[in-house]
Amino acid sequence: MAGGVAAEGGGGGGEGSTSSEATINAAERYMKAVMETFGDQEEKLVMFREIMNDFRTERTDIAGVVGRVKELFKGHNNLIEGFNFFLPKGYEITVDKHQPPPEALDFIRLVKERDESVYRRFMDVIFRYQREHMDLIKLCREVGALFSEDHPDLFVKFIRFLPPT
Repeated sequence: MAGGVAAEGGGGGGEGSTSSEATINAAERYMKAVMETFGDQEEKLVMFREIMNDFRTERTDIAGVVGRVKELFKGHNNLIEGFNFFLPKGYEITVDKHQPPPEALDFIRLVKERDESVYRRFMDVIFRYQREHMDLIKLCREVGALFSEDHPDLFVKFIRFLPPT
């Protein structure tokens, strides 16, 4: 599962599809991924807890949970796909695999505003990463070298977009 947030052998139809222990382990991994993604956005964490609490107390049904989670995690396909593990069959959330997270577009704009030359080289590295299926470590080295001298803060922001390893 993208981002490493679902249980082994799981994905969609989580209800009754694994042992209780495996489901608990998957939930713990999933919550860790949510916390890592939104650790600096407390309001998103609070909203997610509210959605789960509303479901637990029967103030919303599964369809309501699905709609709210899809909107809350929009652009974070790994979290949406990971959430599918816990949904009954037929309620899985589909994601657009080619839609970057909104924060990624903001980041790209920031790079362009800072330095047009660095932006062009950065985009070249990103396109080569996608086209050539470049190793993640090589990608980090190239982007790190690009940002290290004049824009070290951009590298720190960039690594937030990398999948957990």
